[in-house]
Amino acid sequence: MTLTTSITRSKPFYVAAGVTDVAVKTIREVPNKLSSVKVERRDVEKAVANLQVQATTLPVRAQATAVGVAGEVTGRVDAVYDDLLTRGRKVVGRIRRQQATQDLKQEATTTVRRTKATKTSAKKSAAATGSTAKKATKRTSTTAKKRATTTRSTAKGAATSARKTASSAGRATKSGAAKVGK
Repeated sequence: MTLTTSITRSKPFYVAAGVTDVAVKTIREVPNKLSSVKVERRDVEKAVANLQVQATTLPVRAQATAVGVAGEVTGRVDAVYDDLLTRGRKVVGRIRRQQATQDLKQEATTTVRRTKATKTSAKKSAAATGSTAKKATKRTSTTAKKRATTTRSTAKGAATSARKTASSAGRATKSGAAKVGK
């Protein structure tokens, strides 16, 4: 298991993804909520009068409430943590299953494979050119050209694959961003 895999399968990672998902969803709902808010002067005056009355009883109520809330908070923290963990797992799962992410993974695998092939080809080419140079100077030029052509071809394939991988990464990022907050 790679470091990236172990991080992306950890509970704190999923909780962070869940928190992000909730935050994005909440932010997307703000414009609708703001458009429905109406404040009138008499409502504000009534609220101020209520607050003045409540302020005198606040110390007694606060002490009684604090005792009850302490136990309740502990239970809620566990529940919220579990909810965020579940939500994070779901959003990460949606992003992992989306086609753009699958394409990115496939392109990256192809790029790695082609890069390794280029490395192997270059090593073989250098070794063959070196041994051929010892045998005959005339044939060295022809062999070097043939080997260089193979190396250029595999390097070109690796470069093309890398460009495709970068493009897939962009699509996967866009598609993943659209899945957050849903």
